[in-house]
Amino acid sequence: MPELKADARFTLPKDADAPQYSTRIIKPCAALRRRAAPRAPLDTELLYGQGVDVYSINQGWALVKARPLITGPRRNHYVGYVKATALGQANAPQHNVRIIALSAPVFIKPDIKSHIVMALPMNSAVRILSEDEKFIQMDTGYVHVNHIARTPHYRDYVTAAEQFIGRPYIWGGTGAIGVDCSGLVQMALCAAGSDAPRDADQQELYLGKDISDTDYQRGDLIFWAGHVGIMQNRSKLLHANAFHMVTASEPLSVATKRIGPPRRAKRLG
Repeated sequence: MPELKADARFTLPKDADAPQYSTRIIKPCAALRRRAAPRAPLDTELLYGQGVDVYSINQGWALVKARPLITGPRRNHYVGYVKATALGQANAPQHNVRIIALSAPVFIKPDIKSHIVMALPMNSAVRILSEDEKFIQMDTGYVHVNHIARTPHYRDYVTAAEQFIGRPYIWGGTGAIGVDCSGLVQMALCAAGSDAPRDADQQELYLGKDISDTDYQRGDLIFWAGHVGIMQNRSKLLHANAFHMVTASEPLSVATKRIGPPRRAKRLG
């Protein structure tokens, strides 16, 4: 596979030493920012349970390298700053269950009428402490068993992507509030148990095989410069986009008139 060029998204500062320790994200979603400042550009969001290597902590900000949501082929992984309060303890245990709902409430008791501690986005990784027929207990509360899976819940990744229809478009988003175009692709593939890069340029490089004709199938990826969408069928495109400001389904012909001709189409194996 071709290597991506050096980029601030993936490059540690020159003065960074080896990571001090590895841990996990303990907030439902943690903003990974280009600089250690609350209004610095958002590069992506890290999900609950996602692993990170911590290089330094200074004035409440941690310099981290994000680990992949699902282990797969070598990728360039994001480097950036998150609030130190989003990090768990060093040497956190492995997690073995993923959230399959768009937003799974975490209850303070194994009771759907009890107080909700937080809501975890799809693909968050949780560790089971105990379970019964209705709830699993995790370290911060209880999640209903209908909202979790030990193995990939979605056999068709497009079905997972369709869960996001109508959710807001958020630049850098991975699902807590909304997603961007490549975040939609990555979250959907992760929900189906497949490794995927985070950004559209990486997805264009690494995912699938080129399609030479326009006889599209469900699940084909359509690429423009800086944008990616998913074919729902031969003619309809599903994509998180700034025109609709949501994840929307529309005819590919309509999107092409507005955006321009796609520069590439790829089919996943």
